Amino acid sequence: MAGKTLYRTENLIFAGLLRDARLRSKLTQMELVEALGMTQTYASEAERGIRRLDTVQVRDWCHATGTTLPALIKEFERRLADPAYAKPREVDGRKRAARPK
Repeated sequence: MAGKTLYRTENLIFAGLLRDARLRSKLTQMELVEALGMTQTYASEAERGIRRLDTVQVRDWCHATGTTLPALIKEFERRLADPAYAKPREVDGRKRAARPK
């Protein structure tokens, strides 16, 4: 049985993808959340993988960052298949510490 999605590698890859979409659009977290009508904590937690977003929220994120939901999902699937993303890293490139079970 799979563990809670919040702690799965796939979630961390998706969170990194959200961050990368924002960075590609050259938006700060504050600029993004102003466009979304959210708080800075919302973006920070989503990009760190500790806040789950529903489909509508992800679509809003896509529109605010100049991409589309299908394009984001296509990139997500590509990253899932890429061994380079098998072990997500912290924002500064350090290996992510293992979570206690």
